[in-house]
Amino acid sequence: MIDELKNRYGSKCSGINVNGDVSKINIPSKKMKFCEAVHYSFKIPIQLNTENLQCPGARRSIGFDRDDRELANFISGNTQIPVPFVSDALRNIPTLNHGIVQINVGITQEIEELLPPDVFILYIHPSKITEIMHLFARYEKKPSIPAYSLLSVCGNVFTNCYINRQVSISFGCSESRKYGGVEDDEVIVGIPSQYAKHMLC
Repeated sequence: MIDELKNRYGSKCSGINVNGDVSKINIPSKKMKFCEAVHYSFKIPIQLNTENLQCPGARRSIGFDRDDRELANFISGNTQIPVPFVSDALRNIPTLNHGIVQINVGITQEIEELLPPDVFILYIHPSKITEIMHLFARYEKKPSIPAYSLLSVCGNVFTNCYINRQVSISFGCSESRKYGGVEDDEVIVGIPSQYAKHMLC
């Protein structure tokens, strides 16, 4: 499936598996942000866990940390966005609440049968969004397009997609633009694995 998606939508496509264990996944020696790992995973599989996932927003989205008050202050300090606005945004961005041990990012065609992806994340040109929205409209499915430019790859796309089984679209946050390799002409799209076949119709 991953190769078919790349052929259709470009090489910036990553299959993501939650809690699967296989020896062919690279465990990075340095700490990484979730969006940074997604960016690297377009070329090389990466396994994230509580030891190497660095970003406070991603740790909150994955469920490793749960102090939204501290995170709101941290984000506000970095962005100058008022704390009440950030706190309101966080209340609307889901977090994983059950035992996440590791997240495998960048599942290849070769290991897809051993570690079937739960979610696919793509960086695509905005012109492709219309195509995707029309494809899913045929199945009466509406994508989630949150109004908040915070925790875009980790929260608004990955976690929302994984928990709510909903196609998720984000225009990116400052972190994903800086560290996650999201280009000026790219939008982030998350697709639950069971809907990925619709994108190849």
